[in-house]
Amino acid sequence: MPENTQLVIGASGLVGQELMRRLKAANRPVVGTHVTQPRAGLEPLDISDATQVQRFFGECVPDTIYLCAALTHVDYCEEHPEETYRQNVEGPRRVAQEAARLGVKLVFYSTEYVFDGQNGPYDEQAPTSPLSVYGKSKLDAETVLREILPDVLILRTTVVYGWDPLSKKKNFAMQVYERVQTGQELTIPFDQIGNPTLADYLAECSIELAGKRASGIVNVVGKDLLPRTDFTRALVQSLGGDVSRVTPVTTASMKQKAVRPLRGGLRTEKLAGLLGREVLALDQALDRFNRRRLSGE
Repeated sequence: MPENTQLVIGASGLVGQELMRRLKAANRPVVGTHVTQPRAGLEPLDISDATQVQRFFGECVPDTIYLCAALTHVDYCEEHPEETYRQNVEGPRRVAQEAARLGVKLVFYSTEYVFDGQNGPYDEQAPTSPLSVYGKSKLDAETVLREILPDVLILRTTVVYGWDPLSKKKNFAMQVYERVQTGQELTIPFDQIGNPTLADYLAECSIELAGKRASGIVNVVGKDLLPRTDFTRALVQSLGGDVSRVTPVTTASMKQKAVRPLRGGLRTEKLAGLLGREVLALDQALDRFNRRRLSGE
């Protein structure tokens, strides 16, 4: 394996794809893995399988590990707590143990769902209080990883979106795009507040922070904190759609299995300080999103 090889676990997901794209564009040697979404050039790895993890790291010694793989469908997690714990806690535990054994950097992705959404936006030191199985699993993983690897870098994020037309699992922006294309109504909760985060920007910051050998918890999100309906309208408008098709509803009326943090969002002062520049604003992020869309990539 070449020196300074970067490992992206969960490279077929949205964030993993963006990490792979940026690392390859920078001519960095990179290995990517998948578990449920095979793609050309990716290695199979199920981090919930101890034997697979041990075998994989017996052959692969990376410089940095980006651990994107997780169960993230919040309502599915609520109904499958044991599977969620295996994938979101035990899997990362095994990867962290291998990272500690090999002495390599680990970057782990967490979520604003570690909070209850009563007093957002939250900084990195705010007390946690998850409402859902998914949120609890990610908080448990944070705790486990910090015990094993004191220098782990934990990136909390939220409302991650990006241009990804080939994936079967459609992120929020791709769902909106498809509905705009067909002229369908968009029923969106107005009482969920957060920072929409472009996956490409999350990948950019991840690589930069890992390069700086940052550690601890860092919120990596977009600069703008706004209701989901406002984000949707901005996205629809950027796509040339009809914003009157956006219908505001309450979260409660959607009768979802898992409780959502409503007044959430994450503060970005620490991120701006580490980067030495302003955090990406929504208008800039949507411009990037649409440039990618129009490029045909």
